[in-house]
Amino acid sequence: MEAKDKEKIFGWAGVILRVDLDREKIIKQPLPKELALGFIGGAGINAKILYDEVGPEVDPLGPDNRLIYGTGPLTGTMAPASCRYEVTAKGPFTFAYADSSSGGQFAPELKFAGYDHIVFQGRAKKPVYLWIDDDTVELRDASKIWGKDVFVSDEMLKEEAGDPDIKTSMIGPGGENLIRDAAIMNDRTRACGWGGMGAVMGSKNVKAIAVRGTKGVQVAHPEKIEELAKRCTDLVVNSSKYKFYSYYGKPWLTWLRNEKQKSNPTMNFKLPRVPPSEFPKVDHEEFMKHVVKWKSCFNCPLHCAHVVKGLAGPFKDLVGEGYEYDQMIDGYMMGIYDLNFVLKWTIETNRLGVDCDGPAYAIAWAMDLWERGLINEKDTGGIKLEWGNQEAALAMLNKLVYRQDIGDLLAEGTRVASQKFGKGTEKFAMHSKGARIEIDPRTGWGTALAHATSTRGADHLKGMPLSNAYGKWAGIEYNFADDVSTENKPEAVIFFENMNAVIDSLGICKNLTWQQSEDSFGPSEFAEWMTAVTGHEFTTKGVMKIGERIYNVERAFNAKCGVTRKDDTFPDKFFNETIETKIGKLDREKFEKLKDRYYQLRGWEVATGNPTSSKLKELGLEDIAKDLKDRKIIA
Repeated sequence: MEAKDKEKIFGWAGVILRVDLDREKIIKQPLPKELALGFIGGAGINAKILYDEVGPEVDPLGPDNRLIYGTGPLTGTMAPASCRYEVTAKGPFTFAYADSSSGGQFAPELKFAGYDHIVFQGRAKKPVYLWIDDDTVELRDASKIWGKDVFVSDEMLKEEAGDPDIKTSMIGPGGENLIRDAAIMNDRTRACGWGGMGAVMGSKNVKAIAVRGTKGVQVAHPEKIEELAKRCTDLVVNSSKYKFYSYYGKPWLTWLRNEKQKSNPTMNFKLPRVPPSEFPKVDHEEFMKHVVKWKSCFNCPLHCAHVVKGLAGPFKDLVGEGYEYDQMIDGYMMGIYDLNFVLKWTIETNRLGVDCDGPAYAIAWAMDLWERGLINEKDTGGIKLEWGNQEAALAMLNKLVYRQDIGDLLAEGTRVASQKFGKGTEKFAMHSKGARIEIDPRTGWGTALAHATSTRGADHLKGMPLSNAYGKWAGIEYNFADDVSTENKPEAVIFFENMNAVIDSLGICKNLTWQQSEDSFGPSEFAEWMTAVTGHEFTTKGVMKIGERIYNVERAFNAKCGVTRKDDTFPDKFFNETIETKIGKLDREKFEKLKDRYYQLRGWEVATGNPTSSKLKELGLEDIAKDLKDRKIIA
């Protein structure tokens, strides 16, 4: 985008902050107009920068990788839940595309300081943190907080700034020790958890970003924005799902997965769901007994987060914020059916700066090996890794974060750990593209296809059709049937992948959009918001085309890194073992035919799953088409 003195900018701050750690130099670059209009912001612009600057030869934990922060044009505006930022890099799990998103208060503060994106490159000679105070930006010595946990580091940075209201985004010991599942934590308890972004940050010797912003966000049509804000807030508050999310938050999904869909990840997928005799101890109703109060992110009417308290056992009276569905299934994965433990696990993973799920899945894999006699106390440093052993789980978490004994192996994640350990343990490592499998793909065909084709490994946040859980999605041409049927599933997955790429680029939260189903705001409102905020004309069709462009960039980056159709799959277990869901197990022939149809509809090569030159050119990505052709990846 052109300099501010040449063209008034609305929505976007108009600045990319480039931090060259090798040269200890900070450059403020104008945000190119064509980049903003073509990729929106957040995940979209991040993905294009990653593709342009990181090659397949780059080590994810090496200095040539990029760590890219991105807000969106709606971040910090009156749009409901305009609280998100995205962090993107070549991932230490997938060795290809990876990104992660977080809410809270940090992203609006960064936007208020006047920055859309931050690009870290190189590696600092010593630990540093980035201090941003509106126009003042500098690298500062982080040696005093290096080695400290997230909670202590946050307090020390605020004390140093003399301002308890500054916002921080940082790593803990997990990131410093290059744990592949390390998270970037903001506001102490909010996490960019997926994909190992904290490990990339740690590899660059960057401890934190601390920011104070006072500028606000300039918008083109404030009178239209007031009307939009009221209308979209009313859509959320009056939706049929509001009563669930505003009261239970995501913990109500434990019931949906366990009782309706019968596919909660349990004991490294040894069990299809939590046994009926145990589930009442760990369901959403039991969770509510622990709730002290509700909390929300910036400008969010949903207030789906909670402050919770331990009620029994060694963690009685422990108080913490924010455990939800993910942390609850962490307990399930390790065979632990105790929400008091889940609270302790949540606090510890937040404090240490690791994704809550990753260590749980790695420890569950190790517990599986223990039960099978493939490891013993000699391997574990004396810890008995039996299912349900709370003390063992917490002790192993500490070993993992500090890379002690077998914890050094588990810190690599299940794919790399199983490859290093060998002895046939690879078949017990439940991953896709190296990333953990969040929801059992045997839940249904839309779920399976979305997880398989996710650009960052098997996950539900890229393209899982929520219509499978909630019914039709209004205002679109497809009637997405129940997940038992394969009908329209490729169409559904593509629609949601494109739409979610838009959401992650706008800077708003999925809990108010795609997770609220047909009675929430979606693509048509996104177009209205973009028009009102930026002053540029956007249409529903246009924003969805941008979503398609973004997803193709992500897929093209994977193609450049050698991730293709062969990687869009799951371990044999999910094809061979039947569970209680209506489809029972994945039929390989049906699954491959679904993929054929998906690639055809995408306009990609069916044999490889790579984007075609014609599709890339159609989307205005001629430079990427040329690059992939020059590399002899596509014709």
